Amino acid sequence: MNRIIIIGNGFDKAHGLATGYRDFIDNYWINVSGHIFNGYKREIATKWGVINDPSSYEDEFVLFEVFRDKLHKTPEPSYPQSDSTPYDEVRELVAIFNDSTNMKYDGSVRLTFKNKFFEHISGRCSLNTWVDIENEYYGKLKELLAEDDTVIRSEKVRALNREFDAVKKHLEIYLTEVVQKTQTKQFPSIQEAFNSIIDPIEVAVGKQKMFVDSISSNITTFDKVGAIQLDKKEDLNYLFFHSQDEERNYYVKKHLSDKHFQEIHCTPSNTLILNFNYTQTAKQLYARDTDEIIDIHGALNNERTPIIFGYGDELDDDYKRIEKLQDNDFLENIKSVRYHETGNYRQLLGFIESETYQVITMGHSCGNSDRTLLNTLFEHRNCISVKVYYHQREDGTDDYSQLIRNLSRNFNDKPAMRDKVVNKEYCLPLVPIPRKHTEESL
Repeated sequence: MNRIIIIGNGFDKAHGLATGYRDFIDNYWINVSGHIFNGYKREIATKWGVINDPSSYEDEFVLFEVFRDKLHKTPEPSYPQSDSTPYDEVRELVAIFNDSTNMKYDGSVRLTFKNKFFEHISGRCSLNTWVDIENEYYGKLKELLAEDDTVIRSEKVRALNREFDAVKKHLEIYLTEVVQKTQTKQFPSIQEAFNSIIDPIEVAVGKQKMFVDSISSNITTFDKVGAIQLDKKEDLNYLFFHSQDEERNYYVKKHLSDKHFQEIHCTPSNTLILNFNYTQTAKQLYARDTDEIIDIHGALNNERTPIIFGYGDELDDDYKRIEKLQDNDFLENIKSVRYHETGNYRQLLGFIESETYQVITMGHSCGNSDRTLLNTLFEHRNCISVKVYYHQREDGTDDYSQLIRNLSRNFNDKPAMRDKVVNKEYCLPLVPIPRKHTEESL
C-alpha cells in the first residue's frame, strides 16, 4: 500500500516562510509606502507630522500623483487604527495629505489603481491563504456571466486575465525573494509523520478488506527469513505460497494489532509528495531519495513546469455555465486546463491507480480552488484513509474543525467522507506547541 502526502501553503508558513497571501500583499504596500511617503510611520501621521512632500510613484498596479494645489483635498480625513494593514495605512496617509484642514501641507495627492483586480484583493486583506485569492478571481469571473453583450463580456474577461497574470508574475518574484532570504529547519514532528506507518485504526471501515488484502499480497513478495521472524511457530512459506486467500488474510488480521507486524507491513511501500506550493521546502527538508515528488502547481522560475495559479472547481454549478459560453478566455486560468501543459497530473493518476493508498494533508486548507483534484484523490476506489495534520495555535486551540469542514466540500459521497476521514483523536498537530505555552495561555 502507498501514501500521498499533500503539502500546502501552511507547511511553508510553519517553517517560517512568509508565503501567505497576507504576507505578499502587505509586503507590496510596505514597499509602496516607503516610495511615496518616504518612510512615514503611523505614529507620525497620526500626529500630523507631514512636513516633506510625498513622492510620485508608478508601477504595474498603481499610480500615485502629487499636486501642488488643493483641488483634490477632501473635508473628512480618517486616521490609521491600531489594527490597520499596510494598505489601510497608505489610504489613511492619503486622506491626511488631502485633509482640507491640514495647514502643514498645501498640496494634494491621488492614488489610482491601474489594476482593478489588484485593487479588489488589496481591499480583502483579511484573507490569509492562496486559496482565497484564487476564489476572488473565480468570483470576478462568475460576475461576468451576468454580462449579456458578448463583445463587452469578452473584453472584460481578457482584462481580468491580464490583471490576474500581473499579480501572478509579481507573486513569483516575491516568493523567490522570500525563499532566498529565509533559512528553514526540520521539525521532528513532521519527520515522524513522513516516516509513520498507516495505522490500521485510521483505515476506513469500508476499506478494511482492501487494507488486509494489500498486506497479504505484499507479504508474498517478502524475503522468507524476514517473514518467519514474525512468528516462528507458523510456516509462512507454506501459508503465503500455497494456502487460500482466506487463510492468509486470517493470519494478517490476527497479527494486525502487533506493533512489530505493523512496523514491517503497515509502512507505505511508496510515498508520493504532492506539492501544491511553488517552493521546494518538503523536498529539501524531508524527502527521501525513494520518494516520488510532483510539483502539481509548478515551481518557481522553472520553464519546464511553470507555476499554475488559478481555480480548479469543475464541480461548481457555475463552471458548467462557463463551459457553455464557448469562450476560451474564461478557461485561461482554470487549473484542469493548465494541468495538461505538463505530465504531472497523468503521473499522479498513474500513482493512485497502482495500489491502495492513504492521503495525509500538511498545511493544505482543502479549499474549493483545488476541489476537482482533491475530489479525484479522496473518492478514488483505492483511497483507504484521509488524515489531516492540523495547525495548533499558541493558546492551545487549533483549526482541525475548519479543515474538516473545508475537506467535506471535496466529497460528493458524504458517507464515504465520514468513513475515510480520520477522527481528531488519531490526528496530530503539524508542529505541536510546547506544553508550557499552552498552559500559560490557560
